[in-house]
Amino acid sequence: MRRITLLTNPDLCNLHCPLCFLRQRGASTPYGEMPFELAQAAIEKYAPQELIPSTMGEPLLYSRFKELLEFCRVRNIKINLTTNGTFPHPWNSKQGMDNLLTACSDIKISTLAYEVGGISQRDWLENVERLLEYRRQLSSNFSTATLSLQVTLHRENIDKVDTILHWAECAGIQRIKWNPVVFLDNAPQALQDRFKISDEEIEFLRQEFLSGNLRSSKVKNEGSLFFKGNSDICPVGGKCEACPFIDEIWIWPDSHEDHCPNPQKRWKNS
Repeated sequence: MRRITLLTNPDLCNLHCPLCFLRQRGASTPYGEMPFELAQAAIEKYAPQELIPSTMGEPLLYSRFKELLEFCRVRNIKINLTTNGTFPHPWNSKQGMDNLLTACSDIKISTLAYEVGGISQRDWLENVERLLEYRRQLSSNFSTATLSLQVTLHRENIDKVDTILHWAECAGIQRIKWNPVVFLDNAPQALQDRFKISDEEIEFLRQEFLSGNLRSSKVKNEGSLFFKGNSDICPVGGKCEACPFIDEIWIWPDSHEDHCPNPQKRWKNS
C-alpha cells in the first residue's frame, strides 16, 4: 500500500483550534492513545511507502513518536507529518528538528495554529523559520523533507491569501495546501457564522489561482481548493468513487479501520 494513516493520539493536542472536528462535535473519541504494538503491527501488515501520524491531535505529542520514527526509518518508510508548529519538547531543539527533517518526506505546518489555536504568530514564525534554516544547513549533505503550509481557508483569512503566499515565497516554503473549511452537520451555528465561506468565494479563489492572478514560481499550490466542486469528492461528502484517497487507509487506536476520510461519515453515528 502506498500510504496509511495511524491515528496515534487523536485526542491529545496542546492547542485549541475551534475548527478541529473533535471540538466541532463537542466530544473526544473514546479511544485514547494508540498502543505502539498496534502501530508496529499495522506497518508490518501494510508495508506502506509512506506513513501519516495522527491527523487529529498533535502527532508530536504521541508518547512513542520517537520510536515510531525510528521503526519507520529502518524500514525506509517516510513520515508525512502535519503539525501545528509548536514543536513540543524534544522536537524544538536542533537535534529534534534535524531528526524530523531527515525522517519525513514532507512537514506541513498549520497556519490555523496561530490564527485561532492559541500559539502567538511570533512564536509560530520563529519555530517555522528555525526549521527552514536547519533544512538549509542539512540539504547539501542529506535528503530532507519538503516544507509546506497547511492553510484552512475560512472567513477570517480568505482576504490574506496573497499575504500568506508572498511570505511563503520569501521564507522558502515549497508547497501550500489550501483547504476550505469543512463543518460537520452538528457544528455549532455560531462557529459556522464566524468562519464559513460560500461556494462562490471558494470558486472565485480557485479561479484566481488557475488563471494566474495568484501565481508563484517558487511555491506549489495544492489542496482540496483545487478539487472541482466541493460536493464531488469524498473528503467533503461526495461520491466515493471520485475520492483521491481511494487506495489509502486510516487506522484507529482500537485497531478499527476507515476506508474513507470524509469526516461526516466518520462521525455520523457519534
